Amino acid sequence: MSCVLPVPYVKLNKDGVILIKSSRAEDLLGIQVETIRDCFDEESHNKLMKYMMPFSGEKTFEANIRTKDQPFLLCDVFISWEEEMAHVVFIPTGKHVQGLEEKLLELRLRLSSTDFELFEKKEALEEAMKRLDELSGPFIPISEKMAFVPLFGDISESKMLTVTGSALKAAYEGQFEEIFFDLSATGEMDESGVQKLSELFRMLHYMNGKPVKIIGVKPKHARQLNSLEVDWPVYFETSLKEVLIEHLQFEK
Repeated sequence: MSCVLPVPYVKLNKDGVILIKSSRAEDLLGIQVETIRDCFDEESHNKLMKYMMPFSGEKTFEANIRTKDQPFLLCDVFISWEEEMAHVVFIPTGKHVQGLEEKLLELRLRLSSTDFELFEKKEALEEAMKRLDELSGPFIPISEKMAFVPLFGDISESKMLTVTGSALKAAYEGQFEEIFFDLSATGEMDESGVQKLSELFRMLHYMNGKPVKIIGVKPKHARQLNSLEVDWPVYFETSLKEVLIEHLQFEK
């Protein structure tokens, strides 16, 4: 006798005779199977016999099952007793593992896609931050001999590395005799950023033979610069306005 259940299921009596099989059980075990012992390979018979006496609740064990297509198939066997009738369900572990593998593969693909998207966003963010650093220290030619570099925001090592690259390139391509750095729009200065700023000033000094000039130094910046005991290859000027007036008068 067969029944319609979505799993390989058999119902048997206390003697192990199969009374009912689901269509899934017939597909798995074959139609000719008559006893529960016929479903197990010989090595699993002793394991089966431990569960052939009625007990309360449900128990599970793993065993090799004879199928109509294979000599044995590893399954999780679920068994429970209802008075003198036993209900047995066979779940092939391969199918279970396959399902887990498929889910893991799907999850891995999703994570890979997410990682790639995050990597792209990280690259875009790094590029935007680099561009922001470049705009935080633009090299502005005022005349053929004078250039102006206003620094905006905090003075950090990463920012100064970016500013250094663009400033040295622009200074190399021009013939500037005076280069002014304006600190009036800067915020906090960390020690590594100040060290990089000092290195930039020194390289510009070597390139054009004249010290860099700094304007717009706030009192707190002056204290920070002095506290770091850096040998600054610079001159300090009062304001850009006065520098430009002096420059224009000199040009005349």
